[in-house]
Amino acid sequence: MQQNRLGKRELDQFQRTACESAEMILRNLRRADALVKSFKQVAVDQSTEDRRVVELGACISEILTTLGPTLRKTPHRVDLVCLQPVVCETAPGALYQVVTNLVMNSLIHGFVDGRPGRIVVAIAREDGAIAIDYRDDGVGMDEATRARMFDPFFTTRRGQGGSGLGMHIVYNLVTQSLGGRIRVDSSAGQGIDVAIRFGGERREPA
Repeated sequence: MQQNRLGKRELDQFQRTACESAEMILRNLRRADALVKSFKQVAVDQSTEDRRVVELGACISEILTTLGPTLRKTPHRVDLVCLQPVVCETAPGALYQVVTNLVMNSLIHGFVDGRPGRIVVAIAREDGAIAIDYRDDGVGMDEATRARMFDPFFTTRRGQGGSGLGMHIVYNLVTQSLGGRIRVDSSAGQGIDVAIRFGGERREPA
């Protein structure tokens, strides 16, 4: 340009490159913005046991967003299914720990055969209660393991990333903090199905 040798072809190429770069920067900024907002909200939820009115779909979406950096290091996929808004008063901090422990349990124990796995978290109202169904298509477990999975310090991967406390914590949070119940169905080679049910009075968002 300084030498007055810049042609239309070079200018068009520069314009395309500049536009593509700007779009890439904007996409990354939007992702960073969403991640920071999710971290801030989850940090608030973790720091307090207070209950508040939330829309569960948005709440769990924020939790999964904070797990994005961990999940992106794996070939596995997480899908959230919430066909209609589910608004209720609950303990978001407990929900954060429940969902996080379930996902980490799948990563450490469920997806150990090298195949890309899929996790589905489905949220709905069911007979007046809140229904959260968590499923993965991992290796599953036999009946003896399933019967002990909520026992403290029980793990099938001692020294390989398993502490034996994750599912014990999940059980206590669901039954105490959320005031609900939890059931696990699984068999070898068939993945895991975790059904969580707790009371959720229908509320209007604030």
